[in-house]
Amino acid sequence: MLAAEPRLGSLSGNDPIRLGQLAAAADADRLRAHVEAIARPRNRLNAADEMERAETYAAGALADAGWEVERRPFTVTDALGVPDHRVDGKLHPRLRYERLEGANLLALKRGAAGGRAILVGAHLDTVRDSPGADDNGSGVAAVLELARILAPLSFRRDVLLAIFDMEEIGCFGSRELARELRARGEPAAAIVLESVGFVDRRPGSQIVPPRMGAIYRGQVRRIEQRGRRGDWSLVVFRRPSLALARMLGEALAHLEGREAVVLTRDPLDLPLLGSVLDRLGLWTAEFGRSDHAEFWAEGVPAVQLTDTANFRNPNYHEPGDLPETLDYQRLAAIVAATALTVSRVAGTAAAPARKGASMNHLGATA
Repeated sequence: MLAAEPRLGSLSGNDPIRLGQLAAAADADRLRAHVEAIARPRNRLNAADEMERAETYAAGALADAGWEVERRPFTVTDALGVPDHRVDGKLHPRLRYERLEGANLLALKRGAAGGRAILVGAHLDTVRDSPGADDNGSGVAAVLELARILAPLSFRRDVLLAIFDMEEIGCFGSRELARELRARGEPAAAIVLESVGFVDRRPGSQIVPPRMGAIYRGQVRRIEQRGRRGDWSLVVFRRPSLALARMLGEALAHLEGREAVVLTRDPLDLPLLGSVLDRLGLWTAEFGRSDHAEFWAEGVPAVQLTDTANFRNPNYHEPGDLPETLDYQRLAAIVAATALTVSRVAGTAAAPARKGASMNHLGATA
């Protein structure tokens, strides 16, 4: 069945060694420090000072890691977006914005042969009144730590890291960037990290939308057999990004176990069935709620990695989305798995630094 979960293989060759080195380099304490540094309500509409402060922090961390950093402003006019907060648990109607001014942060590591980049990105903004530790301080922290542990590596192809603006009100930042990059024939692939740090190992902590099991039988069966524990990461993909989803899933499964990752194909990408589901509405739009969908729209093979946000995290879009609620060991594993995936796509031959090691004392792998 087209909605069946892809079979994951085992890592081969030098990949287990490389992943072990990357996992040793990924630092849970540093990840927590990044989240704590930006965990305040931050956005252009009603927390502009904090948004600017968080942006400055992220740009500094990327530059300190040795990447070429650029702030890319954009302007959106007469745009229909989504509400930026809830009132009494209910969303406002969709909002029309006459003019929005934002900026994406881009960090580039040039490959020896150049070529189309693989992009890894996460959005920086939050909804009103939420400090956004998981949504999406966790994703931003992962990108910043990814920059540090990838810094010593030499790539054959370009690698681009992105911090998106205005995801919460309509994915305007990623939309602008995806269009701009695609006009230049980039990127070759994209990984979007969206709310990736919340884990709840208690039975019943994971919500599964009604009738989802009718399409994703194998995935839901696995979740049910484990008591609906919210202790796994979801990789959402479309057919062109199946290979990328497998790479990411295999790396994370190698570190955390097979039950730590679930792969699902976007239901709207399913032949024939997708158009029917789209007309019905239901829960199908949940798979395209973030920045990865903007790359899909531009024809870029993209995947989203997520902890499923409001389907697990009771602090989603609330003041309680705080740094102490996250699992930084899982977040470090996600960074390492993402790093291996990037290195496989971009091509690299240098080993990463271990915690506290100098970049001048790196070994090499084949």
